[in-house]
Amino acid sequence: MSSIKRFVLIIVLLTVVAFGLMLVYDLFASQTHFTVLVHQTIRTLIVISFGLIIILFIRRSKPLLSKYVGVRLATVVQSFMILIVGIIGLFAILDIFQVSPTALLVGGGIASIVIGLIISSVVGSFLSGMFLSMSHPFTVGDTVVVNGIPGSVEEIGTLVTRIRNDSGGVLVIPNTAISQGNIIITTFPASEALALSRLPYAKGDRIYTTYMNEQGVVKELTPFSTKILLDSGKELTFLNSTVLNGTIAVAKISKSS
Repeated sequence: MSSIKRFVLIIVLLTVVAFGLMLVYDLFASQTHFTVLVHQTIRTLIVISFGLIIILFIRRSKPLLSKYVGVRLATVVQSFMILIVGIIGLFAILDIFQVSPTALLVGGGIASIVIGLIISSVVGSFLSGMFLSMSHPFTVGDTVVVNGIPGSVEEIGTLVTRIRNDSGGVLVIPNTAISQGNIIITTFPASEALALSRLPYAKGDRIYTTYMNEQGVVKELTPFSTKILLDSGKELTFLNSTVLNGTIAVAKISKSS
């Protein structure tokens, strides 16, 4: 049996087990004296537990899906599947508490408004994640600048995008913020590597910079940024464009040995 068939089979089995467990519990509960609230709570916990298990399994299936549909489309498929599981789980819980979805949507109560806002936010984040994957503005591993901060794309999820900056920290950015333009992400194609040849220094060179008025050694050099280990022990990172346009002056003292 192929991997994709096993993947589908496991999801089907988890769904069947969830419904089976619900039926077994209903038979057991019919012989007990549980209150209605306790009965509803236990059924809700069963739905949520199996929903989270299925979602976790889907999230870990990206390497498998990527083999068949590619990395970008795998993210879209994941987002769609998780969205479907979430919607089914939501309606199952509404049914447990005997709440009519129609009444919930058209009702004007505070609870309806709050739930509607939550649903719209979650769905909006899912759609934003799918849009990012389908529009191909960047992909995992790309070199980017986020609002002036250099880094590399580590993960494009269904709700958020993770970007690791030069200091090792991880920026967690909601996909909605990217799609709405609140966060500007600039990508650098491979051709940007040509800019390295225009810099007056190379990795390992000893330099002097007017930015800190100190000397140091070029520790890391990427197509768009330079990291320098200063003699004071501090690390200085700046964009190569600031050197090329003269904003920061850097003079090479000696070549790397």
